[in-house]
Amino acid sequence: MNQNIPAKNAQRRIVIIGVGNILLRDEGVGVHVAQELQKRAWPSDIQVLDGGLAGIGLLDFFAEASKVLLIDAADMNRSPGTLVRFTPEEVRSRAGDLRFSSHDVGLMEVLDLAKALGHGPADIVILGIQPKEISWGMDLTPEVQAAVSKAVDAVLAEVPLASSRAVC
Repeated sequence: MNQNIPAKNAQRRIVIIGVGNILLRDEGVGVHVAQELQKRAWPSDIQVLDGGLAGIGLLDFFAEASKVLLIDAADMNRSPGTLVRFTPEEVRSRAGDLRFSSHDVGLMEVLDLAKALGHGPADIVILGIQPKEISWGMDLTPEVQAAVSKAVDAVLAEVPLASSRAVC
């Protein structure tokens, strides 16, 4: 393919990022969701990333993105495994009620910095999953493990694609 010809969807670049610490059980749920999503084939304008503990390093992923979906553990005082869709504005309005994973720099600070630097995409969606246990270990609790498939479905609803299919 000729690199000089703009792609059909040149205006659209979607980045899906799962964040968290997989060494702290449910704190790593975002990474587990990203790993499940990476088993699918995606068009070239959609990128699925394991953001791990990137913190401020997430800014690099926002450049030129028209939409960013972030998946992270969020303490929402709900039942373990509960999945909630947020916009950054909703997170700000509920600042006392929500706490996303504790990384070097908080998720909202990264989003605010991206916006201030002009790297913030117009469309940002945050999928928060209520953790049950944040302790040493790499396995998710059963309740949070069950939420992984729900989060995958939620991402697919945000980015409907007939061409995203499981890789065999």
